[in-house]
Amino acid sequence: MRETARSVALQALLQVEENEGYSNIVIDKALRAAGLDARDGALASSIFYGVLERRLTLDYYLAQCLKSPGKKLDPLVQAALRCGAYQILYLDRVPDSAAVNETVALVKAGKKLSAAGLVNGVLRSLSRRKGSLTLPEGDSPKALSVRYSVPEELILLWRKSYGKSFTARLLESFQKRPALYLRLNPLRTTKDDLAAALEGQGCRIKPLGGLPWGAALEGSGSPVALPQFQEGLFHVQDLSAQLACQLVGAKPGERVCDCCAAPGGKSFTLAEDMENTGELYAFDLYKGRVGLIQQGAERLGLSCILAQRRDGTKPYEDLPRMDRVLCDAPCSGYGVLRRKPEIRYKSLESAKELPELQLSLLENAAGLVRPGGLLVYSTCTLHPAENSGVAQRFLAAHPEFAPEAIRLAGVERCLDEPEHMLTMTPFSGASDGFFAACFRRKEG
Repeated sequence: MRETARSVALQALLQVEENEGYSNIVIDKALRAAGLDARDGALASSIFYGVLERRLTLDYYLAQCLKSPGKKLDPLVQAALRCGAYQILYLDRVPDSAAVNETVALVKAGKKLSAAGLVNGVLRSLSRRKGSLTLPEGDSPKALSVRYSVPEELILLWRKSYGKSFTARLLESFQKRPALYLRLNPLRTTKDDLAAALEGQGCRIKPLGGLPWGAALEGSGSPVALPQFQEGLFHVQDLSAQLACQLVGAKPGERVCDCCAAPGGKSFTLAEDMENTGELYAFDLYKGRVGLIQQGAERLGLSCILAQRRDGTKPYEDLPRMDRVLCDAPCSGYGVLRRKPEIRYKSLESAKELPELQLSLLENAAGLVRPGGLLVYSTCTLHPAENSGVAQRFLAAHPEFAPEAIRLAGVERCLDEPEHMLTMTPFSGASDGFFAACFRRKEG
């Protein structure tokens, strides 16, 4: 049977729900395998990401059209209902009749013939009633959870940690589509030259204040398919990650280390800041991911990058002291819900072991820093135990380090926190939820 936009979206959703990969990787692979044209590919992506972003909202609407809303549904049937509901409620260009009929066909193709009648009835009921169905009002965690499709426990964590006003602004900002950001390679191009080249591809770049080589890309499908990407004129890197690299402040001729480097975006930016001089050590635990760093460095012409397989949970041996070290630790990812929407459904329980791992990585990274050198700790999450909690524990246990004040042009402080820590958000001048802390090793 030929793959369709809807069948690709459905199968990709089932794969994500079975924890078989990040959403962006899953859908990109599925689209390549299906060979859909641009129009169908866009529809598949729209349904896929739309369902992930609005799963709790969709389930709330569907429950009002189910005869037995508490009854557990087959995973394929439930995912198909969400796909159909998303099209009916949020895709104006898709006729309701097409959304219903195509969803029923998907269920039949998935050999769930007995559920075809249920799916048909529920979606037709939703189509008839969509003008009168409403979402819960008010600012209770339950109401916010349904409206913004964020689990209550995560909303409660943010309220307790950051306050009601911050949480409200955060939920609202996570509803908006993020821009696609690039980091230009100053060794191979200029903003004007790249802008002119991309214009010929139907794209344009918008410069970013405070980041001389950062830009937002508009009008592109997949940026990695552009010839300018293959020529090494830029790499894709989120604004928050570029800001973290700015905190590191790598200079030409220095010795710098990116301890948790794969797939390599921050290493590439740091090496470009160093004008491809000095040494940039880039570590990862897995051989395949080290290979990704090496491939990217070669594409960008960055010969100063030394990519190696290293276990950051163990002390680093046989390495020189570094001028600057970045420890961008693995984390729960609650700051990047706009880019990886499935992360919002990960339980807080699943993240409880992370602070110990992060502290271990940070302490071993600290062992690489020379006297007078800088250590930067960062995550892409909004979870105090992984952020300020780790930073505070590290500083308390390591008197050889002193807090280093953080100042970033264009980024506002949205929380009352020590000057050496900074929580970034989409509404404070960054693009995602991000955290950084800076420490300076004392002389002598």
